Amino acid sequence: MTGNAPNQRPVISLGLSPVLVAVDIAAAIALLLAVLPIVKFWAVLPDRIPIHFGLGGLPDAWADKVTIWMMPTVGAIIFAVLTAVSRYPHTFNYPVPITSENARRQYLLGRGLLVWLKAEICWLLAFVVRQQILVTLGNVQRFSVELVLGIIVLMFATVGVYLLKAYLDR
Repeated sequence: MTGNAPNQRPVISLGLSPVLVAVDIAAAIALLLAVLPIVKFWAVLPDRIPIHFGLGGLPDAWADKVTIWMMPTVGAIIFAVLTAVSRYPHTFNYPVPITSENARRQYLLGRGLLVWLKAEICWLLAFVVRQQILVTLGNVQRFSVELVLGIIVLMFATVGVYLLKAYLDR
């Protein structure tokens, strides 16, 4: 990627837009929705649960049920790290050189990208937990690989929209 060194960029104080606040709240809700079904169904989950699913959505690897906490834990770490990092947009790598004229626009775009990706990742992880529980309890026959792929495509689209906007706002 191109751009000047982060230590040569202007440091600008940015507020959060109401949209980004709402997206942040949505990410936090996703984390909560990843934890609640685990707590609700913990007593009825068997000792071994599926932890990996093949392309057809059928489980092909199993582990102790405590591993179901991995997804919400990873989600919480991602949430915390991306929240902290998003406060320092002058340190990001950008696809265009940062100048005093475009810094504010680029920083807002960069922060927006992190906030949206954070929410999408948290929702993906919440969905994975839900699917793990549904398959484990026999409520569905297979993991919905299509929905996971759809969310991943959405994440790539989010990055693509960001790159287009960053290039147009250079």
